[in-house]
Amino acid sequence: MSGLYGIVDIGGTKTLIGIATDEKIIGTRQLMSKTIESPQMLIDILIKEFDSLIAQTDCKYRRLSSVGISVPGPLNRQDGIIHFTGNLKWSNFKIVEELRKSLGDIPIIIDDDANAAGIAEAIYGAGKGYKNQIYLTVSTGIGGAIIIDEKLYHGKQDLAGEIGHMTISPDGPPCSCGNFGCLEALASGTSISNKGEQLLIQEQSQVLLELAGKNSVTAEMVFEAVRLGDQACFSIIQQTCRYLGIGLANIIQIFNLDAIILGGGIMNQSKLLIPLIENEMNQRLFKIHKGHLDIKSATLNGQSGLWGAWHLAKNLPSTAERNSLCHF
Repeated sequence: MSGLYGIVDIGGTKTLIGIATDEKIIGTRQLMSKTIESPQMLIDILIKEFDSLIAQTDCKYRRLSSVGISVPGPLNRQDGIIHFTGNLKWSNFKIVEELRKSLGDIPIIIDDDANAAGIAEAIYGAGKGYKNQIYLTVSTGIGGAIIIDEKLYHGKQDLAGEIGHMTISPDGPPCSCGNFGCLEALASGTSISNKGEQLLIQEQSQVLLELAGKNSVTAEMVFEAVRLGDQACFSIIQQTCRYLGIGLANIIQIFNLDAIILGGGIMNQSKLLIPLIENEMNQRLFKIHKGHLDIKSATLNGQSGLWGAWHLAKNLPSTAERNSLCHF
């Protein structure tokens, strides 16, 4: 397939919309996901932005050939349905069916946002050259992609890779999925900001109080407080890295990987985080694992999910391929 592609990455914090050719992404828009009040509003925004982006390009194609969308899971890829989203509070959203009402009968393919990002990093980014790898995104939530023998593993119901919902502490805090003590509830950007709010309630961080003022605490504020020497905020980061290290050790013991690629907004702080994560992880691994695994930061500059959507759109699989392990 060749032509012009619509590409979308729907995240818990931001949504990226773009158009691309076979060679490159040629235009993008970004909006905050919290401004998207409903699934129907998302459809309206996508149509408007696709039209606007196409009008601004000198590309010879004036109509989209296909659309690839990176969406929050869990989902049904074959039927194009998002079952639910913990952060956006959508459920049973027939995104492909609704989008076709406006775009007509062009091919549209969706995949889990972490899977899309994992594909992108494996092909174009930090994971290039590794046969067996896990991509872990640490952002508003935590997601993952499992790639074994250069194949993305979806599982029987497209539910594989929900690494953020492995139970780390059974008596831990509630998670958006309804469980308790998930990795996401303990180590995501949302978790960091929630713990920062608790510091303010307990009056344990003057630095963070000054940074937040009358605003809600964000993970970025917690990291800034760490840079300014705040020990209470540093304790939050240490605890976060401990849980991430435990989670990664669990994954490595199961899969015996070549590499783990860490992405998502929180990993913009990788120089601080990765040594702390690796220290905890290595304490829990067999000694023989050491020296046989690479841990790397994602390299697609926060656009891994969008690149993954691009790859989906221009390499649209057949129905048979979609129902099997998806070779990238």
